Amino acid sequence: MLEIISHQNREECQTFFESYFCNKNKNVLFIGTLGFNSACLHFPKLISSINKFLPPKYIFLNEIRPEVSPVLNQTASRNKARLEELINHGALSFPELQIVADDTANVAGRNAIRILGNLMNGSSYTDVIVDATTMSRGVCFPVVKYVFEQKKKVSSMDVHVVIAEDQGFPLNVSSMSSDSAEYMHGFQKDMETDGATQSIKLWLPQLSEDNLSSLRKIHSKIHAEEVAPILPFPSSNPRRADDLLIKFHEPIVKEWDTNLLDFIYAHESDPTDVFESIKRIEKGRTEALKSYPEHPTRMILSPTGRKIGSLGMLFAAIDLDLPVMYTETMGYQCTAQDVPDIPISEPIKMWHNWLVEKPNA
Repeated sequence: MLEIISHQNREECQTFFESYFCNKNKNVLFIGTLGFNSACLHFPKLISSINKFLPPKYIFLNEIRPEVSPVLNQTASRNKARLEELINHGALSFPELQIVADDTANVAGRNAIRILGNLMNGSSYTDVIVDATTMSRGVCFPVVKYVFEQKKKVSSMDVHVVIAEDQGFPLNVSSMSSDSAEYMHGFQKDMETDGATQSIKLWLPQLSEDNLSSLRKIHSKIHAEEVAPILPFPSSNPRRADDLLIKFHEPIVKEWDTNLLDFIYAHESDPTDVFESIKRIEKGRTEALKSYPEHPTRMILSPTGRKIGSLGMLFAAIDLDLPVMYTETMGYQCTAQDVPDIPISEPIKMWHNWLVEKPNA
């Protein structure tokens, strides 16, 4: 059973890291991504400024996609130079991670696990920190699951997932998603096998402003009997959930046939909220359908919204062994020509999530 211990602002995160890593015997691996968004710098900056523990080994996965505007690649190179300035001690590497193969197959999760497998094989890390700030979901989900599975083999190793959030990115960036939906690497369970042929499927999509098209692709492939959309509430924008309901009105009413009592409201800034909600739904659904063994229940998650809410879905998928379906991002486009300066402002939000394995009750 998975338990999450969270720290939900910069002060709490800094206090935790300063006190927790004061033990000189800590051997830390930091796994992040080299993103074009400067938010990827916040946790490396914070951790590298703490001198109470041995320097971590840093690895920043460089996600390579077929279609990315030159200015975004240049911005990522700017961030790389800044990371090399910040981390002037300890090992530092930027391995390239191919997201899409030459035949357009999605290889993000498999390639990420291959890189980490080579890195962690025979290692003696006491702590592994995964920075999900600019890590794509197709990489983040498999990476966190893989690291947590390694923890089960090495009980002395602890797993941390962190994420930082800025006010906004100065460049106007649009993403291009794959034409097909698929199960995420490591999160398929027995879907698309005989074991799930007669299953009663409940789909939990995380609604967000820019993912109507992606969610329609996912729904058309799943053919779920029930749909329970996840809406952000409470939210920094009190009307955001209402605005999303208006935007998704047509698919909710005409395509998904969603009962208006089936919406899930989860705190926008607390991953443990959606985590606990999904656990309660899975427990109640399993209990309700246990008299129909010929029709096993299957809950399918689709994280597409704000990253911190997606982490709650990740934790639930790991804890309950749930399938996750998504559409991979094929590239990013931006019409700007000039690389922006790195903001000097602090992040508006920082979260630390400590993944603790508890014995089943």
